[in-house]
Amino acid sequence: MIISFDAKFFEHFRKRPVKQAESFTEQCLRWSSSLPLCIRIYFDDAFAGDILPGPLRALWNPKYKGSERCTSFTWYNNGRDRVPDQKVIALLPKELPSLRHLSLTHFTHPTEGTQFPNCPVLERVELLGYYEPYPSCWGTNFARVTTLSFGDYGVWTTCDTGTLSLFPALRYLTLFNMHSGAAQMLDNPKHAPPFQHLQTLRVRGNLPSKLLTWLVAPALEALHIEANDFDHTPIVRLCYSFSPLCFHLYALLPESIARTEPRWATYLLKFVLRCTRIQTLFVSKWMELQCMAFLGCSNVVLHVL
Repeated sequence: MIISFDAKFFEHFRKRPVKQAESFTEQCLRWSSSLPLCIRIYFDDAFAGDILPGPLRALWNPKYKGSERCTSFTWYNNGRDRVPDQKVIALLPKELPSLRHLSLTHFTHPTEGTQFPNCPVLERVELLGYYEPYPSCWGTNFARVTTLSFGDYGVWTTCDTGTLSLFPALRYLTLFNMHSGAAQMLDNPKHAPPFQHLQTLRVRGNLPSKLLTWLVAPALEALHIEANDFDHTPIVRLCYSFSPLCFHLYALLPESIARTEPRWATYLLKFVLRCTRIQTLFVSKWMELQCMAFLGCSNVVLHVL
C-alpha cells in the first residue's frame, strides 16, 4: 500500500483541522492491515509543516506496525529550502527492519548519527544531491545493497566518491549528472577498492573524467553510455580516461553528437579498442554505417537498436 504525503495531500488538508490528516492516516493504516507499506514524503513548494507531524506520529505508532511494514521509503526535497527538514526528519523512525528500497533527494542527516541506522535487508538505493554521511552511517546500511542510482549537479567532490565507496556489494550502478553544463570535480577522488561484484554500469549525462577513471570494476559485463541532446559525456573524454573491462558496450547516443563531436566515430573506435574484453557493440541506427566501417577488421559484433 502506498501512503503519499504530497501536494494533493497537503492541499486537501490545508484548510481542514490538523487532526483530520492524522485520522486519515490512521484509517489508511487500518485498511492496509498487514500489507507492506510504501511511504513517500515530498518536501516541495506545496509542503505544509504544520500538517505532517500528526500523520507521521500515526504512521510510526507501534499499534499499526508502520515501521515494521515499511518496505519502501521516498524522501523528495526540491532543494530550495532545507530549514524545516530537520524538524520532519526528527519524526522519522530510527529502525526500518523491512526496508528494501530507499530514495533520498536532498536529504541531510541529523547532526548526530544517521536517521536510518538499521536497515538490514536494504537492496536498492537512489541518491540525488546527497551530502556526506556521518561516520555512524558508514558500512551499516549499504553493505548488502546491489542496485544504486547516484546523481549530483555539475560539481562533484570527494564526498561523492566517499559515498559511493559505502556500497561494496553493488551489481548495478547508474551514475548521472543533473546539470547541462560542463561537469567538474574539484578534488582528486580518494582511492577506492575495486567494485568486485559490479556487472552493469550506466553513465548518463556529462560526468567528470576523474570520476570515471576512479571506478574499478573487474567483473563488469555491460557498460551503457546514455545521453540526450543536452547532456552527454564527450566520447573523446571516455576514450582517453576510461578503460572498462566490459564484454558489452551500449553507445546509444542522439544524432546531435555528430554536431558537437564531428570525429565521434574515431573517438568511439579508440574507446572500443580500450575495452580489451569487448565482444558486442550496440549503437543507435544513425551510427550504423560508420561503425560498420571501423569494425570491419575486428571481432566485435555490431548490433543496431
